[in-house]
Amino acid sequence: MDNAITRPLILALGLPFPAAHILLGLANLGTVTSIWNALAAMAICLVLMAVVTWPGKGRTLPRFHAVMAVFGVVLMDLLVMTALPSDVHPGYAAWHCGAIEMLMVTVAMRNRVALAWLGISLFAILDFSGSMLHRLSVVDALALVVTPLMWIGIATAVSKVLRRCVDQARTYTSQETEAALRLAREEAQRLAQTQWTQELDRLARPSLELIASGSLSEQDRQDCALLEAQLRDQIRGRALATPEVLRAARNARARGVKVDILDDRETELSAAVLSEASALLCTSLENAGGGFVRGRALPSGSKTAVTILAYDESAHQDEVYVEIRER
Repeated sequence: MDNAITRPLILALGLPFPAAHILLGLANLGTVTSIWNALAAMAICLVLMAVVTWPGKGRTLPRFHAVMAVFGVVLMDLLVMTALPSDVHPGYAAWHCGAIEMLMVTVAMRNRVALAWLGISLFAILDFSGSMLHRLSVVDALALVVTPLMWIGIATAVSKVLRRCVDQARTYTSQETEAALRLAREEAQRLAQTQWTQELDRLARPSLELIASGSLSEQDRQDCALLEAQLRDQIRGRALATPEVLRAARNARARGVKVDILDDRETELSAAVLSEASALLCTSLENAGGGFVRGRALPSGSKTAVTILAYDESAHQDEVYVEIRER
Protein backbone atom coordinates (compact mmCIF):
# COMPACT_ATOMS: atom_id res chain seq x y z
CA MET A 1 0.00 0.00 0.00
CA ASP A 2 2.83 2.39 0.88
CA ASN A 3 4.48 1.88 -2.50
CA ALA A 4 1.19 2.14 -4.38
CA ILE A 5 0.44 5.53 -2.81
CA THR A 6 3.87 7.14 -3.11
CA ARG A 7 5.20 5.67 -6.37
CA PRO A 8 3.46 8.25 -8.61
CA LEU A 9 4.68 11.03 -6.31
CA ILE A 10 8.27 9.71 -6.43
CA LEU A 11 8.21 9.57 -10.23
CA ALA A 12 6.74 13.07 -10.41
CA LEU A 13 9.47 14.48 -8.17
CA GLY A 14 12.43 12.54 -9.53
CA LEU A 15 11.87 12.75 -13.30
CA PRO A 16 10.11 15.83 -14.73
CA PHE A 17 11.54 18.45 -12.36
CA PRO A 18 15.24 17.51 -12.80
CA ALA A 19 14.60 17.14 -16.55
CA ALA A 20 13.13 20.64 -16.68
CA HIS A 21 16.22 22.03 -14.95
CA ILE A 22 18.45 20.25 -17.44
CA LEU A 23 16.55 21.97 -20.26
CA LEU A 24 17.10 25.31 -18.52
CA GLY A 25 20.79 24.52 -18.31
CA LEU A 26 20.91 23.68 -22.01
CA ALA A 27 19.22 26.98 -22.82
CA ASN A 28 21.92 28.82 -20.87
CA LEU A 29 25.02 27.04 -22.11
CA GLY A 30 26.23 30.31 -23.59
CA THR A 31 26.74 31.70 -20.10
CA VAL A 32 29.12 29.02 -18.80
CA THR A 33 32.88 28.99 -19.32
CA SER A 34 33.06 25.24 -20.05
CA ILE A 35 30.28 23.57 -22.00
CA TRP A 36 31.75 20.11 -21.43
CA ASN A 37 31.62 20.46 -17.65
CA ALA A 38 27.95 21.43 -17.85
CA LEU A 39 27.13 18.58 -20.24
CA ALA A 40 28.95 16.07 -18.00
CA ALA A 41 26.93 17.30 -15.02
CA MET A 42 23.73 16.91 -17.05
CA ALA A 43 24.68 13.34 -17.95
CA ILE A 44 25.26 12.59 -14.26
CA CYS A 45 21.88 14.13 -13.49
CA LEU A 46 20.15 11.84 -15.99
CA VAL A 47 21.80 8.82 -14.36
CA LEU A 48 20.76 9.99 -10.90
CA MET A 49 17.18 10.44 -12.06
CA ALA A 50 17.09 6.72 -12.83
CA VAL A 51 18.93 5.87 -9.60
CA VAL A 52 16.58 7.72 -7.23
CA THR A 53 13.38 6.52 -8.95
CA TRP A 54 14.50 2.91 -9.34
CA PRO A 55 11.86 0.55 -7.90
CA GLY A 56 12.79 -0.98 -4.58
CA LYS A 57 11.15 -2.91 -1.77
CA GLY A 58 8.19 -0.72 -0.95
CA ARG A 59 8.91 3.00 -0.79
CA THR A 60 12.41 2.70 0.65
CA LEU A 61 15.27 3.49 -1.73
CA PRO A 62 18.11 0.93 -1.63
CA ARG A 63 20.95 2.31 0.49
CA PHE A 64 23.49 1.87 -2.30
CA HIS A 65 21.34 3.98 -4.61
CA ALA A 66 21.01 6.69 -1.98
CA VAL A 67 24.79 6.79 -1.46
CA MET A 68 25.27 7.00 -5.23
CA ALA A 69 22.90 9.97 -5.30
CA VAL A 70 24.90 11.77 -2.60
CA PHE A 71 28.19 11.29 -4.46
CA GLY A 72 26.52 12.21 -7.73
CA VAL A 73 25.12 15.54 -6.54
CA VAL A 74 28.51 16.51 -5.07
CA LEU A 75 30.17 15.76 -8.40
CA MET A 76 27.43 17.64 -10.27
CA ASP A 77 27.93 20.71 -8.10
CA LEU A 78 31.71 20.67 -8.55
CA LEU A 79 31.42 20.36 -12.33
CA VAL A 80 28.89 23.15 -12.70
CA MET A 81 30.52 25.52 -10.21
CA THR A 82 33.87 25.30 -12.04
CA ALA A 83 32.13 26.39 -15.24
CA LEU A 84 30.11 29.36 -13.91
CA PRO A 85 31.26 32.92 -14.70
CA SER A 86 32.65 35.20 -11.98
CA ASP A 87 31.38 38.60 -10.81
CA VAL A 88 27.89 37.99 -12.16
CA HIS A 89 24.81 36.08 -10.98
CA PRO A 90 24.70 32.83 -12.97
CA GLY A 91 20.94 32.80 -13.37
CA TYR A 92 19.67 29.55 -14.89
CA ALA A 93 23.21 28.55 -15.75
CA ALA A 94 23.11 27.32 -12.14
CA TRP A 95 20.40 24.86 -13.18
CA HIS A 96 22.01 22.21 -10.98
CA CYS A 97 20.65 23.83 -7.79
CA GLY A 98 17.05 22.99 -8.68
CA ALA A 99 17.97 19.58 -10.09
CA ILE A 100 19.94 18.61 -6.98
CA GLU A 101 17.13 19.93 -4.80
CA MET A 102 14.55 17.62 -6.42
CA LEU A 103 16.89 14.63 -6.49
CA MET A 104 17.52 14.94 -2.76
CA VAL A 105 13.81 15.53 -2.11
CA THR A 106 13.11 12.23 -3.87
CA VAL A 107 15.74 10.50 -1.74
CA ALA A 108 14.12 11.91 1.42
CA MET A 109 10.65 10.82 0.28
CA ARG A 110 12.03 7.32 -0.13
CA ASN A 111 12.92 6.93 3.55
CA ARG A 112 16.57 7.95 3.24
CA VAL A 113 16.21 11.24 5.09
CA ALA A 114 19.65 11.19 6.73
CA LEU A 115 21.42 10.66 3.40
CA ALA A 116 19.26 13.32 1.77
CA TRP A 117 20.33 15.81 4.43
CA LEU A 118 23.95 14.75 3.99
CA GLY A 119 23.76 15.31 0.25
CA ILE A 120 22.01 18.67 0.46
CA SER A 121 24.37 19.84 3.23
CA LEU A 122 27.46 18.98 1.18
CA PHE A 123 25.88 20.73 -1.78
CA ALA A 124 25.10 23.83 0.32
CA ILE A 125 28.66 24.04 1.67
CA LEU A 126 30.30 23.54 -1.72
CA ASP A 127 27.88 25.79 -3.59
CA PHE A 128 28.11 28.63 -1.07
CA SER A 129 31.91 28.38 -1.04
CA GLY A 130 31.98 28.36 -4.86
CA SER A 131 29.70 31.40 -5.00
CA MET A 132 32.03 33.26 -2.70
CA LEU A 133 35.00 32.31 -4.92
CA HIS A 134 33.06 33.66 -7.90
CA ARG A 135 32.66 36.91 -5.94
CA LEU A 136 28.88 36.79 -5.62
CA SER A 137 27.23 38.69 -2.79
CA VAL A 138 26.34 36.79 0.37
CA VAL A 139 22.64 37.31 -0.39
CA ASP A 140 22.99 35.83 -3.89
CA ALA A 141 25.07 32.93 -2.58
CA LEU A 142 22.50 32.17 0.12
CA ALA A 143 19.64 32.44 -2.38
CA LEU A 144 21.13 29.55 -4.36
CA VAL A 145 21.16 27.17 -1.36
CA VAL A 146 18.33 28.27 0.95
CA THR A 147 15.50 27.01 -1.26
CA PRO A 148 16.97 23.49 -1.64
CA LEU A 149 17.45 23.32 2.13
CA MET A 150 13.83 24.39 2.68
CA TRP A 151 12.57 21.76 0.26
CA ILE A 152 14.47 19.02 2.05
CA GLY A 153 12.91 20.18 5.31
CA ILE A 154 9.46 19.95 3.74
CA ALA A 155 10.25 16.52 2.26
CA THR A 156 11.41 15.31 5.67
CA ALA A 157 8.12 16.36 7.25
CA VAL A 158 6.07 14.77 4.47
CA SER A 159 8.09 11.56 4.68
CA LYS A 160 7.42 11.34 8.42
CA VAL A 161 3.70 11.91 7.87
CA LEU A 162 3.61 9.18 5.22
CA ARG A 163 5.50 6.81 7.52
CA ARG A 164 3.09 7.54 10.35
CA CYS A 165 0.11 6.94 8.07
CA VAL A 166 1.57 3.63 6.92
CA ASP A 167 2.25 2.57 10.52
CA GLN A 168 -1.30 3.44 11.50
CA ALA A 169 -2.70 1.56 8.51
CA ARG A 170 -0.65 -1.50 9.46
CA THR A 171 -1.85 -1.22 13.05
CA TYR A 172 -5.48 -0.98 11.95
CA THR A 173 -5.00 -3.92 9.56
CA SER A 174 -3.40 -5.98 12.34
CA GLN A 175 -6.22 -5.11 14.74
CA GLU A 176 -8.81 -5.99 12.10
CA THR A 177 -7.10 -9.31 11.45
CA GLU A 178 -6.91 -10.09 15.16
CA ALA A 179 -10.59 -9.22 15.57
CA ALA A 180 -11.52 -11.45 12.63
CA LEU A 181 -9.45 -14.32 14.06
CA ARG A 182 -11.03 -13.85 17.48
CA LEU A 183 -14.52 -13.94 15.97
CA ALA A 184 -13.57 -16.99 13.92
CA ARG A 185 -12.29 -18.78 17.02
CA GLU A 186 -15.45 -17.89 18.94
CA GLU A 187 -17.62 -19.11 16.08
CA ALA A 188 -15.59 -22.31 15.78
CA GLN A 189 -15.91 -22.86 19.53
CA ARG A 190 -19.66 -22.29 19.34
CA LEU A 191 -20.02 -24.75 16.48
CA ALA A 192 -17.85 -27.30 18.29
CA GLN A 193 -19.98 -26.94 21.42
CA THR A 194 -23.14 -27.32 19.37
CA GLN A 195 -21.81 -30.43 17.64
CA TRP A 196 -20.63 -31.87 20.98
CA THR A 197 -24.05 -31.23 22.52
CA GLN A 198 -25.79 -32.92 19.60
CA GLU A 199 -23.37 -35.86 19.72
CA LEU A 200 -23.81 -36.15 23.49
CA ASP A 201 -27.58 -36.12 23.10
CA ARG A 202 -27.37 -38.82 20.42
CA LEU A 203 -25.15 -41.04 22.53
CA ALA A 204 -26.62 -40.49 25.99
CA ARG A 205 -30.34 -40.06 25.37
CA PRO A 206 -31.15 -43.78 24.84
CA SER A 207 -29.26 -44.75 28.01
CA LEU A 208 -30.84 -41.94 30.04
CA GLU A 209 -34.31 -42.92 28.86
CA LEU A 210 -33.55 -46.52 29.76
CA ILE A 211 -32.35 -45.47 33.23
CA ALA A 212 -35.45 -43.32 33.68
CA SER A 213 -37.68 -46.29 32.85
CA GLY A 214 -36.13 -48.21 35.77
CA SER A 215 -35.82 -51.48 33.87
CA LEU A 216 -32.06 -52.07 33.53
CA SER A 217 -30.54 -55.46 32.84
CA GLU A 218 -26.95 -56.31 33.72
CA GLN A 219 -25.99 -55.84 30.06
CA ASP A 220 -27.66 -52.42 30.08
CA ARG A 221 -25.67 -51.45 33.17
CA GLN A 222 -22.45 -52.56 31.48
CA ASP A 223 -23.34 -50.58 28.33
CA CYS A 224 -24.01 -47.48 30.43
CA ALA A 225 -20.67 -47.86 32.21
CA LEU A 226 -18.88 -48.26 28.87
CA LEU A 227 -20.66 -45.20 27.50
CA GLU A 228 -19.69 -43.16 30.56
CA ALA A 229 -16.05 -44.22 30.12
CA GLN A 230 -16.20 -43.30 26.41
CA LEU A 231 -17.52 -39.82 27.19
CA ARG A 232 -14.81 -39.42 29.81
CA ASP A 233 -12.21 -40.39 27.20
CA GLN A 234 -13.53 -37.72 24.85
CA ILE A 235 -13.29 -35.07 27.57
CA ARG A 236 -9.97 -36.06 29.13
CA GLY A 237 -8.35 -37.54 26.04
CA ARG A 238 -9.18 -34.75 23.60
CA ALA A 239 -6.72 -35.10 20.67
CA LEU A 240 -5.92 -38.75 21.44
CA ALA A 241 -9.60 -39.71 21.53
CA THR A 242 -9.93 -40.45 17.84
CA PRO A 243 -12.93 -42.54 16.69
CA GLU A 244 -10.63 -45.56 16.18
CA VAL A 245 -9.15 -45.22 19.67
CA LEU A 246 -12.60 -44.81 21.25
CA ARG A 247 -13.86 -48.00 19.61
CA ALA A 248 -10.75 -49.94 20.62
CA ALA A 249 -10.97 -48.60 24.19
CA ARG A 250 -14.63 -49.61 24.50
CA ASN A 251 -13.90 -53.13 23.31
CA ALA A 252 -10.88 -53.38 25.64
CA ARG A 253 -12.94 -52.27 28.66
CA ALA A 254 -15.57 -54.86 27.74
CA ARG A 255 -12.79 -57.47 28.13
CA GLY A 256 -11.90 -56.10 31.58
CA VAL A 257 -8.95 -53.92 30.61
CA LYS A 258 -8.51 -50.69 32.54
CA VAL A 259 -8.02 -47.84 30.07
CA ASP A 260 -6.85 -44.28 30.65
CA ILE A 261 -6.62 -41.79 27.78
CA LEU A 262 -5.23 -38.45 28.86
CA ASP A 263 -4.32 -35.28 26.97
CA ASP A 264 -2.32 -32.84 29.11
CA ARG A 265 -1.21 -30.65 26.21
CA GLU A 266 -2.37 -27.08 25.62
CA THR A 267 -1.68 -27.33 21.90
CA GLU A 268 -2.69 -29.74 19.16
CA LEU A 269 -0.53 -32.70 18.21
CA SER A 270 1.01 -32.63 14.76
CA ALA A 271 -0.72 -34.80 12.17
CA ALA A 272 2.23 -37.21 11.97
CA VAL A 273 2.48 -37.69 15.73
CA LEU A 274 -1.29 -38.08 16.14
CA SER A 275 -1.45 -40.66 13.35
CA GLU A 276 1.38 -42.71 14.86
CA ALA A 277 0.02 -42.41 18.40
CA SER A 278 -3.50 -43.40 17.32
CA ALA A 279 -2.24 -46.47 15.44
CA LEU A 280 0.00 -47.69 18.31
CA LEU A 281 -2.66 -47.03 20.94
CA CYS A 282 -5.26 -48.96 18.95
CA THR A 283 -2.84 -51.88 18.56
CA SER A 284 -2.12 -51.94 22.31
CA LEU A 285 -5.83 -51.82 23.15
CA GLU A 286 -6.73 -54.55 20.70
CA ASN A 287 -3.95 -56.84 21.95
CA ALA A 288 -4.66 -56.29 25.66
CA GLY A 289 -6.47 -59.17 27.36
CA GLY A 290 -6.30 -57.66 30.85
CA GLY A 291 -4.29 -55.28 33.00
CA PHE A 292 -4.31 -51.69 31.90
CA VAL A 293 -3.48 -49.47 28.91
CA ARG A 294 -2.62 -45.83 29.31
CA GLY A 295 -2.10 -43.33 26.49
CA ARG A 296 -1.04 -39.85 27.49
CA ALA A 297 -0.18 -36.69 25.53
CA LEU A 298 2.43 -34.85 27.60
CA PRO A 299 2.42 -31.08 28.19
CA SER A 300 3.73 -28.99 25.31
CA GLY A 301 7.45 -28.31 25.60
CA SER A 302 8.30 -31.88 26.54
CA LYS A 303 10.71 -33.71 24.26
CA THR A 304 8.29 -36.65 24.31
CA ALA A 305 4.89 -35.88 22.85
CA VAL A 306 2.97 -39.07 23.66
CA THR A 307 3.60 -42.11 25.89
CA ILE A 308 1.79 -45.43 25.66
CA LEU A 309 2.00 -48.03 28.44
CA ALA A 310 0.32 -51.44 28.32
CA TYR A 311 0.84 -53.83 31.28
CA ASP A 312 -0.76 -57.05 32.37
CA GLU A 313 0.40 -58.77 35.58
CA SER A 314 -0.41 -62.15 34.10
CA ALA A 315 1.80 -61.53 31.07
CA HIS A 316 4.87 -59.55 32.10
CA GLN A 317 6.65 -60.44 28.88
CA ASP A 318 4.01 -58.59 26.85
CA GLU A 319 4.56 -55.25 28.58
CA VAL A 320 4.63 -52.35 26.12
CA TYR A 321 6.07 -48.88 26.66
CA VAL A 322 6.38 -46.45 23.76
CA GLU A 323 7.53 -42.83 23.59
CA ILE A 324 6.64 -40.76 20.55
CA ARG A 325 8.70 -37.60 20.09
CA GLU A 326 7.42 -34.41 18.52
CA ARG A 327 8.80 -33.71 15.06
